[in-house]
Amino acid sequence: MPRRARIRPDEPGRQKILDAGRAVFGRHGYDATSIAEVGAEAQIAKSVLYHYFGSKAGLYRAILEDDGAALLEAVGAAVPPVGAEGLRLRPGIDAFLRFLSEHPDTWRLMTRDPPADPELRGFHERIDAAIGESLREVLATPTKVQAKPDLVDLVALAVRTYASWWREHPDVPRSAVVDAIADLAAAGARRIPPARTPVAEG
Repeated sequence: MPRRARIRPDEPGRQKILDAGRAVFGRHGYDATSIAEVGAEAQIAKSVLYHYFGSKAGLYRAILEDDGAALLEAVGAAVPPVGAEGLRLRPGIDAFLRFLSEHPDTWRLMTRDPPADPELRGFHERIDAAIGESLREVLATPTKVQAKPDLVDLVALAVRTYASWWREHPDVPRSAVVDAIADLAAAGARRIPPARTPVAEG
C-alpha cells in the first residue's frame, strides 16, 4: 500500500497530474504506462499521485470523467439549451471537433483502445456511451429524438467515428468534416423512417 504523501505548499496540484497522465496515456496507452512515467512527466514524486488519485486506475478514471465533462460542456455551450429552438447540428458538431483539435492529448486518449483490465474497459465504454447519449440530447430537439431516434443515434455515432478518422487525417479542414457529417444526417433524414407510434391496446 503506497504511503500517503505529505504535500508541500509548492507541490504541483491535481490538474498538473491530470495533464501529465492524459499526455502519457495518450502516447503509450494505459497498459504500457507506469506511475513512474506519469510522475516524471508531471515532475512529481509517485507518492503525490497516489495522494490525489490512489492508483493508476484512479487517475485514468478521473481523466476520462474530466475530459468527457469538458467536451460536453463545450458542445452544450455552442447550441441552444435543451428544449429550445435554434440551429443545433452544425454548431454542435463543429464545437465537438474544435474541442478535440484544441486538446490533442484528450483526442488521442479517447480514440485509443481501452485498457485490457475488464473493469477499466467497462468504465471506458460507459464514458463513451454517456458521451453518445449526451450528444443525442444536444444535437437534436426532443421532438426529433422522439420522432426519429434511429437517425439521432446514427448521427451521434457518426460524430464520434468521424472524429477518430479526422485525427488520422489532420490535413482535412474541420469544416469539411462537419459538412460530411451533416450530409450523412441529411441523407439519413430522407431514408430512415420515423419511429412507429405504439398502438394502445383496448
